[in-house]
Amino acid sequence: MVSSRLYVGCPNAKKPMAKADISSHLIRCNTDLRRASEQVLLSEKPADSLEDLRSSIFQRIHDSNSEILSKVNAVELGVHGDLLKLQVLLCQSLEYACRVLEMQGTTQATQINDLKKGLMAPVGTIFGDLFDIKKKQREQDAKLMALDGQIAAIRSEQLDFQTKIAADILSLSTQVGDIADLRSGDAKKGEIGSSSRRPPPVRVERLPLPTPINQGESSSGHGRALSVEEAAEMVREADRQADRRERERESERRLRRRGH
Repeated sequence: MVSSRLYVGCPNAKKPMAKADISSHLIRCNTDLRRASEQVLLSEKPADSLEDLRSSIFQRIHDSNSEILSKVNAVELGVHGDLLKLQVLLCQSLEYACRVLEMQGTTQATQINDLKKGLMAPVGTIFGDLFDIKKKQREQDAKLMALDGQIAAIRSEQLDFQTKIAADILSLSTQVGDIADLRSGDAKKGEIGSSSRRPPPVRVERLPLPTPINQGESSSGHGRALSVEEAAEMVREADRQADRRERERESERRLRRRGH
């Protein structure tokens, strides 16, 4: 029979095939169909042969479709399985990466806490030392301000005393001058009454009293008294020295502040 011969060339394959296998299978089936057609044309009964050919073609098409569908399903199942495996692998990789990141974060947090604990002690000591230094500096500044106030008060008292001494010296000089004038007048009157005995003229110099600062110098200067001009010059020199000492102290205070 022709139909039995047609099924010999294209047996059904059960195992899954790739795309290249499917193409070769279709080519082989087409070749068998072409041979079967040639055999039908050469047979003695054309009507039966055509019916057998049509049935064979339909059967071949059905078998080919079934085989293709089965292979497509097999490929789809294989791809689906591979996708599931890939999804599982990706999930495992993601979970592992999350665990690694969590472990690293915990380790870093522990290291940061240890670093903070290690730095807190020396930093606290440094801040304590700085507070002590600032406290001592404030105390020294308060002492310096108190000393400046005392020095200013002493200087004011010294200026008042020097002014008072200068006024007393001027008053005494005026009184000594008046006494000298009176003695000169008495001497002139004595010359009119007695011409045989003439006393020498009395030379009187207006001498101020020595200041407390220069008492040692006046006592050790062979009895030489100071004039008003010399006393005023000494007062001015004392003021200049006091101003110079004040500037030196101010410079020292600035240097100490810059050093801190």
